[in-house]
Amino acid sequence: MKIHFYSTAPSNEYKSWSNIPYLLQKNLEKRGYLVENHVMSELEPFKTIFNLPVRIMNKIRAKKTTYYYVRTPLHFWWTHIKSLLIEKNSNKEDTIIVQGFSYPPKNSKNRHIIIGDWPSEYLFEKFLRRKPSRPQRSSIDRENSVIEGADAVVTLFPNVRDYMLMKYDNPNIYWLGNVVNIDDDIKVPGNILERKAQSTRLLFIGQSFYLRGANEIIAATKRVRQLGVKCEVDIIGIDPRQIDEKYEWLKVYKYLDKDNPLEKRRFYELLANARLFVNTTPGWSGFQALLEAMYFYTPIVVRPNEMLSTYFSDLSQVADIVMPEGPGLDSILIESLRNNQRHERMSQAARLAVESSTWKNFMDKLEGLINE
Repeated sequence: MKIHFYSTAPSNEYKSWSNIPYLLQKNLEKRGYLVENHVMSELEPFKTIFNLPVRIMNKIRAKKTTYYYVRTPLHFWWTHIKSLLIEKNSNKEDTIIVQGFSYPPKNSKNRHIIIGDWPSEYLFEKFLRRKPSRPQRSSIDRENSVIEGADAVVTLFPNVRDYMLMKYDNPNIYWLGNVVNIDDDIKVPGNILERKAQSTRLLFIGQSFYLRGANEIIAATKRVRQLGVKCEVDIIGIDPRQIDEKYEWLKVYKYLDKDNPLEKRRFYELLANARLFVNTTPGWSGFQALLEAMYFYTPIVVRPNEMLSTYFSDLSQVADIVMPEGPGLDSILIESLRNNQRHERMSQAARLAVESSTWKNFMDKLEGLINE
């Protein structure tokens, strides 16, 4: 059987969508499928011409829009045309797997499976907490028609599946678990617990969207150090120019590209040497990075959100949770840095909590949907 895999960037690029397209294609090929990647790229120069004024307006006004070229009818039409050409050259037994919910619609020949995190309807309702504009509403309606027409829809989060089953008429909506996005060549060091016990390094992973959380861990570390508690901070994914504070105990790395062997090695060295993974950005904590950290026996410090509380049966066993009525971030950091016995217990629990989040388990379930 041949899989036609539609993605928003080439699936041989590790960095695309938290490494998922790269590892999805690799795991499909491991199981004997012939996979052909089709990139649903945006047409130039239309993309640049459309997006430039949108980016400028988003920089100068408080109410930002998500309506970039990728959301326009033109891009939807273009991906539909591409999919019809692929349909013409496909065999009836071939399967279409699509990254994301937005496009293209199901063709008349092939089984159509969508894999994504959450639809735009969920984004506006749960994250942005506002009504979409008229163009955004039209884009959401197009996306909803794609979801309704698919043979199977897979979300990576259990609460999103519950939401989608209530929102859509399509009953074929599934949660197959999530995945730790680690390639086969990555091994957890045998002395990982010893390294964690000796470490005083706090790790933050996230792009500019998470800048508030990065600044929070820097400020908390500064106060904790003033109390005589040794600790250092490593930040991955944010441009150093966006961080105003400069200290000898703070290291800010740009995005570390796992396609680059040196940057990939550095990323996993930082992960292995981290005492804690800290991302207290309200509403979202960078789920894929968080799973990788836990796979490397790293306890996490987060603010509560629906994704985490529904994914982990008892979040408090693997995470310190910053809440208004609970201990502050400073107290949490001090306790974790000083209490080795508690830290080791949480390290073990963090790893145990993601043991089932493997590509093998995910692919076993996905293969069942492919072969229906």
